[in-house]
Amino acid sequence: MNWSRTSRRCASRAFVLTATLAAALAAPGLLSSVAEAAAPTGSPTSRCPSLPQIAGPLQSWETVTALPTPRVHLAATTGCDGRIYAIGGQAAETGAGGGAPGSPTGTPGPTASPTTPTSPTTTPTSPTAPASPTQSPAPTGTPGSSATTTSTVGPASLTRKPLAGPLGPSTDDPTTSPTTDLPTATLTGSPGASPTGSPTTPGTPTGTGSPTSPPGVAPLTPVGTVQVYDPRKNAWTDAPDLPTARTHLAAATDLDGRIYAIGGRSGSSNQPTDIVEVYTPSSGSWSTGKPLPSAMGDPSAARGTDGRIYVLDAKTLAIYDPGSDSWSTAGAPPSGNRAPVLTALPDGRILAAGGIGAGGGSAARAATDVFAYTPGSKAAEKGSWAQMSDLPDGVAGAAGATGPDGRVYIIGGRDSAGNVTGAVQVYTPKDDRWAAGPTSSPSTRAGHAAATGGDGRVYVLGGTSSSGKTLNTVAALSK
Repeated sequence: MNWSRTSRRCASRAFVLTATLAAALAAPGLLSSVAEAAAPTGSPTSRCPSLPQIAGPLQSWETVTALPTPRVHLAATTGCDGRIYAIGGQAAETGAGGGAPGSPTGTPGPTASPTTPTSPTTTPTSPTAPASPTQSPAPTGTPGSSATTTSTVGPASLTRKPLAGPLGPSTDDPTTSPTTDLPTATLTGSPGASPTGSPTTPGTPTGTGSPTSPPGVAPLTPVGTVQVYDPRKNAWTDAPDLPTARTHLAAATDLDGRIYAIGGRSGSSNQPTDIVEVYTPSSGSWSTGKPLPSAMGDPSAARGTDGRIYVLDAKTLAIYDPGSDSWSTAGAPPSGNRAPVLTALPDGRILAAGGIGAGGGSAARAATDVFAYTPGSKAAEKGSWAQMSDLPDGVAGAAGATGPDGRVYIIGGRDSAGNVTGAVQVYTPKDDRWAAGPTSSPSTRAGHAAATGGDGRVYVLGGTSSSGKTLNTVAALSK
């Protein structure tokens, strides 16, 4: 069905829902279960509410309370209560949390133990007016050129995992050491070969599965840390650790509110894994989920409007149905890019943008390719990919989320020169157009996570800076 026709048909209901959600946000809870999302087969009672609905675009950055622990290559997803879960990743060995340094497992607790919230930082950065979009063969425009006034996508579907760092070897090959986000990384090197650079040169991959660090900076190790941000309180609390500490993992939330930590890399050698672990907020406990069909070292994930969880790597689109607790598989986009940004569109499609692609000859590149997957009408895995307008600027190691206005916000990453960028690229699905969003220091990061909170703002968490520093900073993009 055409998205514009859907918008017209639902306009009156959207107005009523907006008023109801506004009242809910004023109540003690951030979001109440007042709007019932369309449930997949087997989930008839789910009540994951929809987001506040705005015309957009989002244009202003604000710094909020930092992560208690600096982390890179973490995952983020939004629970049905509107809170954001920051899961796993890599942190400095000293005081990293999530189990003993170097341990593949953390020590899960029976219930969430709240931390003392850090002092909120609410001074907004000066918003930068959207710049003119970079010209490309794809059509472009300003983010406000075609307002999308409603969004029927619940907060938990507006998630994606952060991505791998500088371009390098394939991370799903268990014999290959992973890439890392480091300050002097470049986009050169064959995707199937060992990265170049001296093992002793700060900022280059060592080839041992652990990144080198600038002098005086502790090496990074996978952690099982889970921390939860409440947008209403602007504060973080601890949740039980992941049973299996992982980095480069993906996360998503189903319509019943369960949170999935999917794939990634675990152990001292950072091997790709098929592990799926499921957190139930009501009981405060983790359980073992149905494993991925195959190990994925750099998965990206999003929950579709059909309630299924879509997980993508360079080779496979794995589709999880929570109702039947089963996986099915479809092909990856023709580009075969590693670690793209994956988001769910309000019209039911799944968008894959950017990532690490194969360039001319043996050179890897920050990809501009964008593809959209339309699930099959009878079986989700029987769908098809269609090429969409390219990103104006190729990025790898970016993060993104679908905003409450229905637009997709691709934030930061590394550009074609391997430099960390603060570019914000905004996609309007209705017009298949990209435009430039507000660039600011909070958006300048790579290997970070992004998610849309229950308050309708798009958040970026952690990652690495241009200097190679692992970040604990968190910023919110709002109207």
